[in-house]
Amino acid sequence: MATTTGFQERIAAYARQLSEEMGAVDASKGVCWLDSIENQAIEITNAVHAELLKQRSNEYPPQDDESVCPKCGKLGQYRGKRERELLTRRGPATLVEPEYYCPACRRASPYSKNGAR
Repeated sequence: MATTTGFQERIAAYARQLSEEMGAVDASKGVCWLDSIENQAIEITNAVHAELLKQRSNEYPPQDDESVCPKCGKLGQYRGKRERELLTRRGPATLVEPEYYCPACRRASPYSKNGAR
């Protein structure tokens, strides 16, 4: 990922701030001091990752007011956005996605126009 100098400076300042809020590195949380620092960095990046996923997924607009149900093929109605917990490569995260309701199946799901997620 190409970043500007200003972006890198903001990352450095934010990393310092988060590190200070977490407190001193606990050497017992790793096999050595450097491992303990890395564990703290991983904890911070996982939290930033989860928040970014939630914010960005919330920006994704619904495609249509109606959508085809993947189970029965009938039209479902857009109901709004819902949150769903996922297990990502970095751990648990919340995703915000559009929700459609199929009155025929009595099922709500995040399906799209063609029935695919």
